[in-house]
Amino acid sequence: MGRLALRGRRPRRQARRQGAGIEDPDWRTRLIHSALYRDPQLLDSALHRHKKLKPLEDFSITSNMHAVFLAAAEFPNAGLEFPVIFVNTGERTADGKPMVAPVALLGLVANENLQLNGTRWDARYVPAFIRRFPFLTAGVQGSAAPGVFVDAAWKGFSDTEGEALFDADGKPTEVLANAVQFLQRFDEEQQRTRLFCSRILELDLLKEMQADATLPNGETLKVEGFLLVDETKLRDLPDAVVVELHRSGMLGMMHSHLMSLGNVQRLVERKAMRVAATMA
Repeated sequence: MGRLALRGRRPRRQARRQGAGIEDPDWRTRLIHSALYRDPQLLDSALHRHKKLKPLEDFSITSNMHAVFLAAAEFPNAGLEFPVIFVNTGERTADGKPMVAPVALLGLVANENLQLNGTRWDARYVPAFIRRFPFLTAGVQGSAAPGVFVDAAWKGFSDTEGEALFDADGKPTEVLANAVQFLQRFDEEQQRTRLFCSRILELDLLKEMQADATLPNGETLKVEGFLLVDETKLRDLPDAVVVELHRSGMLGMMHSHLMSLGNVQRLVERKAMRVAATMA
């Protein structure tokens, strides 16, 4: 079994091996805007009239995802399986403040998802970011409303197998209507998550941390550049603020985040098993 050390961020020095790639300036962009979608096309009832959709059962499409965006509402369920952490997105708000986002850490090394067993998802919870695939919503030029896109390159999106997306009249089937409803709920939760992140930034509750993992073969991994809620600052908040956070549900989200951190050790154990399998 591997060992894990979690501590506050130290002055930067050369890492023995890059961990989750957080020192890579492009890592945060890859993390939030995943390469999961290879050919997103605006869903069109004329262009895609005869397209069908198969259920997502082959999760190998996530094999290079070492982290995935989480909505705050997912913390209780996701936190039972994965470490829930925060990262700087590299973006800023309209008034110049930095933006952060919560993610589920799926692996310890860039582009390695430890939650896979072959093509099967090997955890009890699948984040909504992945469950919405092959659909997503995004801005459309010339339109104030976001459009529904589909990954046309995905093998489960075809003319031959699966459930129809449109009926003979070009109207959405129940399958597509349910998918669009899920996207709408996901977008709503994304907005609530932005408000949650803005509030914890406003209260200055985040601190930068790093984790050093040692595998049974002596290999060391360094994961750094992520943010956690500072429990000391949380305890020192004025009573009125604590009540406000409790009533809004934000306090519970922070507690779920903190409780999830024990799952970093689970990642170390999964990584150790993979290393051992390659050496057998």
